[in-house]
Amino acid sequence: MYDFGLLETWNIATFNLLRGTAGTPPLLISTGALLATLPAYLAGALVLWRLLRTKDAAGAVILVIACAASRLAEALISVHASHARPFAAGFGPPLIEHAANNSMPSSHATFVWILAAVCLLRKAWGPAVITFLLGCVLAWARIFVGIHWPLDMAGALLVASACALCGFAIQRLAAALLCRRRRPGLRAPPASALAPALAKAAPPDPREPAP
Repeated sequence: MYDFGLLETWNIATFNLLRGTAGTPPLLISTGALLATLPAYLAGALVLWRLLRTKDAAGAVILVIACAASRLAEALISVHASHARPFAAGFGPPLIEHAANNSMPSSHATFVWILAAVCLLRKAWGPAVITFLLGCVLAWARIFVGIHWPLDMAGALLVASACALCGFAIQRLAAALLCRRRRPGLRAPPASALAPALAKAAPPDPREPAP
């Protein structure tokens, strides 16, 4: 747990409000368990379809860089700012099995919101809205089944946004450098091409007889 009084108070209160318990109807528990993973696959399939349909190579590059950056960010947070999962901190058993590792940020939510941010940066408004909402559903479900805190989802949104912007900046910079290297420099025309023009522009030789 983090040593932030008001933040952790909000975190615990919101978790207790949203989580399921052993007395929750089995159908709702099954729905929560399904929605704790399914939206990530749906969002991934949607964005992959959009990238292939539009042949958006730049968007694919941004996505790869953002995902790599998010994995690095999660590793650093795990080492320097680890946060216990709710069931590991004594807040009831989880409704689905999960390892008691670092919870901050939610890897699933980070991934889905990276997809949303990349779509937003590529001005694909429809997929951006759909994937963002899928991320919200997934975030609720993972809190509901007791394996994440609400604070983990806030962290996921921040990490996803920062990593998507990082990917966007790196892709733009790389594209600009590549374009500059490919752009041909100004070359002087060959002398053979200039000879006729120079001959016409030269003054007549007074020693030559007039025609």
